[in-house]
Amino acid sequence: MPKSSKGKPSQKQVEKLVSIPADMILAPQVEAPRQHTGRDQSRSNRSVQELSWAEFDRAVQKLARTISQSFKPQAVVGVAHGGVFVGGALSSALGCEFYPVRISRRSRDKGAPRPKLSGEMPRELKGKRVLIVDDVVSSGDTLELAITLAQKVGAREVHTASLVARPGGFTPTFCALPTDALVVFPWDYEAVTEDGRFDVDPDKAGA
Repeated sequence: MPKSSKGKPSQKQVEKLVSIPADMILAPQVEAPRQHTGRDQSRSNRSVQELSWAEFDRAVQKLARTISQSFKPQAVVGVAHGGVFVGGALSSALGCEFYPVRISRRSRDKGAPRPKLSGEMPRELKGKRVLIVDDVVSSGDTLELAITLAQKVGAREVHTASLVARPGGFTPTFCALPTDALVVFPWDYEAVTEDGRFDVDPDKAGA
C-alpha cells in the first residue's frame, strides 16, 4: 500500500481501505494509546498488540463474514470513538445503514461510574435488526446501555459486536479478537472520525 511522505497511509487511503463513510468530519485525537475502561491497566507484564490498517481491515472482513452467517443487520450503530471506525467498516462490508453514537461516562466519584448517553439513539432504528459495535469490550456496561436504548426506540432485534473482547468479561454476540493484550489501533495515532449527528444541546446532554 502506498505511503504518505511521513511513512503513514494518507487519510484518503485509510478511508478507502476501511470504507469509512465519506461525509464524516475529522476531529483531533488526544489519546495514544487508548486506555480502555473496566480493566486494571497497571500490570507491567501485559502484552501489547499493534494493528496496522491492513490488519484492521482483514479483521473487519473476517468479522463481517462471521456475522452474515447467522445475522442480517439492517443498521449498524458504532459507539464513539473506536466503534465508529469498526462500525463504519462493518456497515460497508455488510451493506447496511450506519449510525454513530457517543456514550460517555459520568465523572469518577464514589462507586463505579456508569455510562450515560450523550445524545439520542437514532429513531431510524425502529423496527430494524440492529448491530451495536464497539472496538473493545470489557465490562460491557456501554454495550448493555446501548442495547437498552436501541430497544427503547423500537429496534426489532439487537446484537453486539466488537473487534476485541476481554476474556472473563462481557461476551458480545460477535468478536474478532478475544485477547487480554493491550491492543493499539491505527486510529490511536490518527484523527478520530466523528459526525454531525454527535452534536448535542448542552442543556439536554446531562438529562
